[in-house]
Amino acid sequence: MDELDARLRAMAKREHLTLPTAYETAMDSLEEQVRQGTLPRTGKRRLGKRVLILAAALAVLACGFAVGAAHLNWLSPVVDDGGNGDLMAANSVQVNQTVEGNHCDLTLENAITDGRVIYCLFTGRYDGEFPDVDEVIEDTLLMTGSWANAVSCWRLDRGEEPGQFRFIASTGQMGEAMMPPEVTEPDYLGREVELRVQILDDEATGVMAPIETYDFTVRMNDTIPSREAAWSDGTRAEVTPLRAEVTFTTEVDAWPSFADAGAYEDWNEHILAELDPTFRFADGETFGPEDVLMEEIQRGNHGPSLSFTDLGDPTDLDSTRQIRCNLYLLAPILLDPEQITGLELGGEWYEFPAE
Repeated sequence: MDELDARLRAMAKREHLTLPTAYETAMDSLEEQVRQGTLPRTGKRRLGKRVLILAAALAVLACGFAVGAAHLNWLSPVVDDGGNGDLMAANSVQVNQTVEGNHCDLTLENAITDGRVIYCLFTGRYDGEFPDVDEVIEDTLLMTGSWANAVSCWRLDRGEEPGQFRFIASTGQMGEAMMPPEVTEPDYLGREVELRVQILDDEATGVMAPIETYDFTVRMNDTIPSREAAWSDGTRAEVTPLRAEVTFTTEVDAWPSFADAGAYEDWNEHILAELDPTFRFADGETFGPEDVLMEEIQRGNHGPSLSFTDLGDPTDLDSTRQIRCNLYLLAPILLDPEQITGLELGGEWYEFPAE
C-alpha cells in the first residue's frame, strides 16, 4: 500500500489541480492510524448539510482505485461534497479526451451521471484569435447526442497556464412532462454517450452561431446510489446524490395567459408556494425548491425546473383543470439517498419505504 500511495501522490502532483495544502499531512496521519488499528469509526459526518460518504479515501486506495488525489473533488466548485471525494472517486469517469478546434482545443477531463443529469469538467486551451472567454462561456452548449438539452456552465478559472480556462457543464433538465408520449428518456448509467459541446458567438455576424464544435464519446459510470418511491395517487419521487425529482398531479384554477411574459413564471411560483414540496432526511435536514443549485443558462440564472402536461380540455382554458407536473431540483451539495425518509407535498406526507 505504501508503494501504491507513493505512486498516486506522484501522479497527483503532475495534475493541473494542485494538492490541498494539508493533504499529505492528513494522509500520513490516517495511514498511521490504519497501521495501529486506531482509526475511529464515527459513522456519518455532519458538515451542516447532508454529505454523502460512501467509504474512506484509504479504502479506495487499498482497493487499487487508481485516481489522482487532485481529481477526487473535481465537482466541488459547483456541487459541494463537504471536502470528501469518495463519491467522485468511486463513480466518476476519468476521460481525458482532447478535441482540436479552430482557435481552441477542448479536453473533457471527467464526467459523472446519475442516469439523468451529466456533469463534465472541461479544460480549454486557446490562441490569440479566440473571443473573450468570459463572454463565450455564457454561450456554451453541452448536448447528449440529438437531445436538445439546455445547459448549465459554471466557470472555474483561467487555469494555471496562459491561454487556458476550465469550466464545469451539465446537461439540461428533461422531465417527464417535457417528453413526447412516444419518447422514452435514456438512462445514461453504464451507456456509451455522445457528448457535443458548441461554443457560440455573435461578434462576426451579429447572429449567434457556433464558432467551435467538439464531439466526445464517453462510457458513463455504471452505478450511483439512488432511492425511488411511488404512491397510490400517482405521485413518484427519486433522490440521487445530484438531484431530487418528484412527479405529481394537481389542480389549478385556470391556464395562464401566455400573452403576459411573466405569467408562466408567476404561475409556476404559485404552484410551488401552494404545494411547498420538501424532501426530509433522517438527520433532520430538508431539501426543497428554495435550496436548489442555481443554473446558469444562456446568460440567465434558473432555479427549480417545473414542467407540466395539461390533463384538461385543451379548448377550455378558463375552467379548473388537472395538470401532471414534474419538479426537477439540482442539489448544491451531495444528497444521501439512504437518509431520505419522505416527502411533504401539499400538506400530505409521502413516506419512502424502508430498504
